[in-house]
Amino acid sequence: MSSTWVLVADSTRARLFEVAPANKALSELACYTNPDGRAPGRKAATDRLPRVNESVGSVRHAIEPHTSLREKSTDHFAHTLGETLERGRLEHSYDRLVLVAPDRFLGALRGNFSKDLSDCVVGEIRLNLTALPLHELHSRLPGDLLARGLAES
Repeated sequence: MSSTWVLVADSTRARLFEVAPANKALSELACYTNPDGRAPGRKAATDRLPRVNESVGSVRHAIEPHTSLREKSTDHFAHTLGETLERGRLEHSYDRLVLVAPDRFLGALRGNFSKDLSDCVVGEIRLNLTALPLHELHSRLPGDLLARGLAES
């Protein structure tokens, strides 16, 4: 039997649901957290910026990293979620995938998807709904989106 998974995520938390074919009810499969996602750009342990020597003389300059630790943490979290979804796809745990995430994190997720995984995506909602209780989350998901995923069963 084919199945639909719904990933509700942001840079700090992700919840994975499965849609029951009979009544379109959501059941939570897993919850993931990224505690570093709320950290400021630099952590206290790495507050001092890296240094570089001047090519002439003994002057040293601080350099800003191109990517903040928070961005790296977010990318790593998106990569981990992408691996989890890919593993589920390869194990035939689901056929269709619905993504619910804010624009910025949705882009990070999409950047970690293979073509085959991207082909499983039947819909996207560009909102942060990770903190909603299950009954409210279900009411915020468009019924036609869930029905579209199940209609192909």
